[in-house]
Amino acid sequence: MSLMRRRTLLSPHCRVSVEANTLVMLTREDEYRFQVSEPQAHARILEGLREQGCPSELAARQGVDGSALEPLLVTLANDAVLLDLDAAIESSDGADTVEAMLREARFWARSVFEQPFWEDLLAGRFNRAQVLGWGVEFYHFVDAANFYMPLGIAHTRNKRNLREAIARHYIQEMDHGVIFLEGLKRSGLDRSSILVAPPLPHTQALINNLAELAIEGEVPYTAAFAVMQPGIVEPSIEALDEFYGTLSRLYPFATPMFEAFRRHARIDVDLHHEETTFTLLCREGISPPERARASLAMQTVAENFVLFFEGIQDWYGRQEDFALRRPMVAGVPA
Repeated sequence: MSLMRRRTLLSPHCRVSVEANTLVMLTREDEYRFQVSEPQAHARILEGLREQGCPSELAARQGVDGSALEPLLVTLANDAVLLDLDAAIESSDGADTVEAMLREARFWARSVFEQPFWEDLLAGRFNRAQVLGWGVEFYHFVDAANFYMPLGIAHTRNKRNLREAIARHYIQEMDHGVIFLEGLKRSGLDRSSILVAPPLPHTQALINNLAELAIEGEVPYTAAFAVMQPGIVEPSIEALDEFYGTLSRLYPFATPMFEAFRRHARIDVDLHHEETTFTLLCREGISPPERARASLAMQTVAENFVLFFEGIQDWYGRQEDFALRRPMVAGVPA
């Protein structure tokens, strides 16, 4: 069915403007240009899709034939900038469900990678506190696998055949916090102080969200990992080496920390973590209500990751130099 007649949602990070008779749409990495006869009216249709809506209904309100937008909508959907909200619910078999749910995962994951955090990081605008703060908060997140992942195993109730895969994933992740701890130590931070420093509230909220999904059951829990491993880009060792090599050149004081990030990411590539348990679950078949719950889980996890990165940039950006957070004893900083 034409996307013009579907309930769709446009990424909030896609900027829409008009130049002469051309619609211009910008994301952090891509630019789309599309010529139409009434660009202002068509731009208002696209703006209306920031809240879920049907393009043909929005076109009717503008008094224009919106069918010319169909090729653009298809392109945006293929690039995970536009989401067909009903595709997963209406999918008829396992293969269709996998495709639709992974499109949703990529859509919500893009909101994480469109954050100013990444642009400022790669432009060399981070201070020392923000760079090292990222490493510390990411350590807390990675090490929290020992908190929420066992809950995911224990609460796999309906699809018990997946317990082995979920348990295997935990075994692969359980000691990865040590990688980051060592990288931070080699970057000049005190190991024992890192261990007692509490995470930012934003970090703790992300961890708590994952624990809640784990307790709820295997569908929302495994859907969370589809957002963490969305497959937006093809994973490769060469791309990882280039990315973390760039960061080491920009922030040489944190080179050992970036080596820890790179080592962890290479392990994920080698273990094919982009092939998530959630994909297997969808292929075997999940009900429409379960698909709806998985969709909501993806959205909430993405929103918590957005807050995670915003928290790092904001909190540590206020510091003139890096300082670990102090543990609380009876409500008073230790």
